Amino acid sequence: MTTTTGTGLRALAAATDGGKRGACLFALDAHGSLSFTAQEQAGGFWRLWQGPSFGGQPVPGAALAVAGQNDGQLMLAMLDSGGQVRTLPQRKAGGGWAGWGGPGIASQPRPFTALAAGQLSGPRGIALMASDADGQVWLCYQMNPGGAWSGWTTGLATASGGQAFAAGPLALADQGNGALILFALSAGKVAALPQRPDALWGPWSGLGLADQPADFTALCACRDGRSGARLWTLDAKGQVWTLAQQGAGGPWGGWQQAPFAHAPGPFVRLAAAGQNDGAVTLLAAGDKGDVWAIAETAPGGGWGKWRQLPPLPPT
Repeated sequence: MTTTTGTGLRALAAATDGGKRGACLFALDAHGSLSFTAQEQAGGFWRLWQGPSFGGQPVPGAALAVAGQNDGQLMLAMLDSGGQVRTLPQRKAGGGWAGWGGPGIASQPRPFTALAAGQLSGPRGIALMASDADGQVWLCYQMNPGGAWSGWTTGLATASGGQAFAAGPLALADQGNGALILFALSAGKVAALPQRPDALWGPWSGLGLADQPADFTALCACRDGRSGARLWTLDAKGQVWTLAQQGAGGPWGGWQQAPFAHAPGPFVRLAAAGQNDGAVTLLAAGDKGDVWAIAETAPGGGWGKWRQLPPLPPT
């Protein structure tokens, strides 16, 4: 679980907002206080942060994840300092937020240390995936958009060889074919667990996905506007790397250092999301709590310039 102290941020989480908005971003400051911002429109500027303790946050947070519920409304999930999951749903697409659920939604079986969220296809809503202190991955999902939770299950890849490593940080992304893919970091190495179009999971890839070129310290993922899933990572120097599927649910291309001019890093946190226009935006935080955004100029195209977001509200 993240326990950052000082002036840095504990967590970032981004998603494509509903309605006429672009992307939105949540952040936990060094005290675990939650703030929220969003683009006024796809590809537009970012609003001033709302916070601290956004949405009537009941307790400090340690980790964040956010995704759509398959009805245009988002669901934020947060781990508190005890590893319990708390949730905050949107009232309407691009609109306000309802009350917090939890702690320990869906009869959570044990404390968790990492959290990821993704939007399921078909009749389901949001999927939450978490790792515990032993590095085992757990899954819980809404039975339908805005509806009840399934309960937590583990051993997702048992039938195809199991999970042969302890998972740490997690990220979920849409593969562009109606199925999700989970990424996990273990001792600096990345592994991937794809969902099949029939909604079953697995098998896990080996650690060091796609001939991973370096050890990584952080990761995030989102759907690429012109292919499948795209993974973003940070190396030990705080530099950004990226890896994309070649087509929806397709094979992996090669790792690349992100082609960003004049990056203001080094960075310590990442988040990424679509902007409602097919283009992706990447959000990154430095070790002093400074937050930056860069976006594609067109889906699958080049990248614009880095913009620094306003400072988070003080706590």
